[in-house]
Amino acid sequence: MKQYSVVKVISLNKKFIHSEKSFGSRVPQVGDIGTIVEVYDGAFDIECSDENGVTIWLEVFEPSDGGLELLYI
Repeated sequence: MKQYSVVKVISLNKKFIHSEKSFGSRVPQVGDIGTIVEVYDGAFDIECSDENGVTIWLEVFEPSDGGLELLYI
């Protein structure tokens, strides 16, 4: 997977916590579709947005955090 790939969250192994420091309105859920906005050594910043482009969540995903399905490169 690379920057700007579109992925679907197919499983979660980590409990994400939403707080006042979180970006967006909620935490990731299985079935959410997001875009990889940054690629790190072994991790990704993934953003999920609504139909108006408003961020629902922005989180760092590591491979152990859950399963991702690549939808578009």
